[in-house]
This record gives sequence, C-alpha cells and structure tokens, in this order.
Amino acid sequence: MSSSTKRNILLLVEGESAEVKLFERILTCFPEIEINPDNILVYKTNLWTLNTDLKDAFGDDWHTQEEIDFLDFLKSSNRIKKQIENLDTAKITDIFLIFDYERQEPKFNAEQLEKILEFFNNSTENGQLYINYPMIESYKHLKKPLPDTDYLDRICKCNILTNSHKKNNQYKKVVGEESGFTDLRKIEAEDLRQFIIHNLCKASYITSKNKKEISKEIAYDYWKHFDLIDILNVQNKCSDDLESGFVYILCTCLFFILEYNSRYIFNENNI
Repeated sequence: MSSSTKRNILLLVEGESAEVKLFERILTCFPEIEINPDNILVYKTNLWTLNTDLKDAFGDDWHTQEEIDFLDFLKSSNRIKKQIENLDTAKITDIFLIFDYERQEPKFNAEQLEKILEFFNNSTENGQLYINYPMIESYKHLKKPLPDTDYLDRICKCNILTNSHKKNNQYKKVVGEESGFTDLRKIEAEDLRQFIIHNLCKASYITSKNKKEISKEIAYDYWKHFDLIDILNVQNKCSDDLESGFVYILCTCLFFILEYNSRYIFNENNI
C-alpha cells in the first residue's frame, strides 16, 4: 500500500476473541495504521462456512465469477449485516480477510482452498485473504529469546488438530505451554517486527529450502516476491495425511502490517 494514499480498510476476521484482540494490539503498536475499530467485522465462523455461504449466494463456481461484489454479499449476509449496516461501504478501499487453515474441518478441500485464495488475492479488488497455519494462535508460537531459530522447523501434527475440540483445543494448549509471548498486552511493536521477520524467513525456507536462518536480509528478499499460493501448496502437501502429516506453524496475517507500509519493518536503504 502507498503510505501517501488515504485508505479506508475493512477487516473481516474469523473469531471475535483472539483475532480482534490481536489486531487491536497491532493498531496500538502501530498507531500510523488508521483503521476504525468499527471496520473490524467478525464472521463468527470458519472459512469453509464462508465458502458454503458464497456457494449458496452465487453457485458452486462463485470463485470464477468476476462480477461478484463481496461487499454487497457481506451487506446481505445474516452473519455480518448488523455489523456492516452503519458503515459507508462506498468509501471502503481495501478488504482483508483473516481466517484459519482448518485442516481438520470435514469440508476441507485443498483444491478448493487454492481457488478461494486465488479469488481473494488483492485487497483493492475482491479482498486479500491471509491464512493462519494452523490457526490465529500461531502468531505467538515463538520462544524467548529471539531470534528463535527452532521456529523454522516448528510444526503442528495433524492428529493434534483432528483430536481438538472447541473447549479443549490441544494446539492452543501447546502454544500456551511453549510460547514466550502469552500475554498479548506485553507484546510491543519491536516484538511484532520480529514475528514478521521470523514468519517471512520461515515461509522462504519451507517454499524454497534455501537458507535456514532468521535474518532481516532473508526476510526482505523473500518479501519482494512472496507468494501465498506457494505457501498454501506446501502446507497442503505436508498435511495431506491426517494421521502422519503436519502443518508448518506460520502466521501470514502479520504480513498485513507490511502490506500497509513495509517501512514499518524495513528501511529499504539499509534494510
């Protein structure tokens, strides 16, 4: 995004707790990011239900239809219309969608998920989808002190996801036990910068198997050509077998900060 262009951003997030609290913290740490709190909308269900809702509204091939107006869809959706009805949607310039990977979801379909990500690939058009692997709590699945080089190989086995329940989520329990950043209120802007660098370096490593290290230089080089589809394809391949497969821990929603203004993370003259 251009730092000189006034943006009116709409955030559509999956859950009303972790996602909202994380983005409220991001806005506190980076006050230059101007988002009206009323523009953070909660869908209150997962990406696969959103997919079903879009199918019901536009047909099974909704992702191929260029004429779909996603904002109009949201305004007519019973799940979201009360949150959006008082917004001046004509002034919305960018839409970002924040959802979990949901590998354990019975409706999960790798080919369909790629089509969904291809549809939501531009914030100023249909919207930009960021998928968190395996879920939003991945943002804090790092250990102190940073850099946490073990993060590059940190995974979540699929059987942990398939055995999880809403009231007893095993992955969240693992994060609570392993994270050095469990108190969101104590996470500062520099922590978020380091989280982004770690996730860029990890995305670079898992998609290319090049340098296995955490550095600002590697993160910057990857950022210049990063591809969310490449990340998705790696995750789909690794998690194909729910018994023996795994998901790389990766939080792509933090890349929103870079999309807004990469200078919050990188000084492009000296990185």
